Amino acid sequence: MDDALFDRILVPIASPDDAEETARAIRPHLDSDTTLIVTHVTRGTAAETTIKTGRDQFAGATYERFVDILYRDDIQFEWATLKGREVAEALVDAIDMVEATLVAFTPRDMDTWERVITGDPGGKLIREADVPVMVFPNQQT
Repeated sequence: MDDALFDRILVPIASPDDAEETARAIRPHLDSDTTLIVTHVTRGTAAETTIKTGRDQFAGATYERFVDILYRDDIQFEWATLKGREVAEALVDAIDMVEATLVAFTPRDMDTWERVITGDPGGKLIREADVPVMVFPNQQT
């Protein structure tokens, strides 16, 4: 398998609890010298996705929970808070902006109505991303 695939992994997280679940799911699969581009999407009004490098207050707490579980000296972390109208659209736009080679996430716990209302962001991301997408099972019991 091409090692470059795991060079720059875009990891979307929605909340501190989601950050913990995602970090625990991907932790066993990480190699050294990987860069994790940890993202959180906030609602935007403009047609284009914007990216803010750094942490706002909510995203900062979410990022801290993620890194507390995954911190290792051989893994690099980048933080990107995205602003976009739709979560999946913002993530697809960000793939090129941050030069991601892979997207990895755990599915959000949503019922059928929530998926209809939100347009199933995970499914849309899988269909529209121009890099491979890995979906790790949610280990929450």
